[in-house]
Amino acid sequence: MIPSSTAAVVSFLLLLAPGIVWQLQRDRHMPSVKETVLLEASRVVLASLAATGVAAVLLFWVWLPLYRRLQAFEPTTVAESLPYLGAVVATSSLACALALGLSLWRFPRTAPIEPGRLWNRAFIRWVPEGGSDPYLIVELLDGTTWKGTFQGLDADPEDSQRNIALGGRLRRRKPNETKFSKISETGRVALLLEPQIRSIQVLYVEEPVEEQ
Repeated sequence: MIPSSTAAVVSFLLLLAPGIVWQLQRDRHMPSVKETVLLEASRVVLASLAATGVAAVLLFWVWLPLYRRLQAFEPTTVAESLPYLGAVVATSSLACALALGLSLWRFPRTAPIEPGRLWNRAFIRWVPEGGSDPYLIVELLDGTTWKGTFQGLDADPEDSQRNIALGGRLRRRKPNETKFSKISETGRVALLLEPQIRSIQVLYVEEPVEEQ
């Protein structure tokens, strides 16, 4: 009898892995909607069954002699199960490749959805290579507008606890003012709480934008 831990690995490779590959690719092209856990799990399992079934048919020349061997005796140790585990890995790999290939055919364009927040992409990933830190113009809900160089942001998963830091040549314009006032040239940082932010303009420039 195959050990239960090995059976768990086999179940994952055949019943979950190909579906997870498909789901990950699908999520990069189709916006996620609120679904029940049962529906999400069912989609993964069904996709896995379809891909694994096709892969098993394509690898029948691998499974047929193993099936005949299984009729003669039942493996009782991991060592005796290695040929079967090898076939499982090969089938799962082919099934994952089929799922990936189907996703590339179904979604041929570049994926518009990427994991992670747009903040991370705009402040870090989209910065031109060799360029300076982004210069931000941040408008708050109360009408106050800040200008400064991006210094960093919190990784707290709760938006209500996440801050963004501006530094460099800090400028601020209050709701009742028409011009920006100088806060500092260097050596001061402003921490802005995300729930208080209405909009952010991100400028990829060498020098800070002069206040207007």
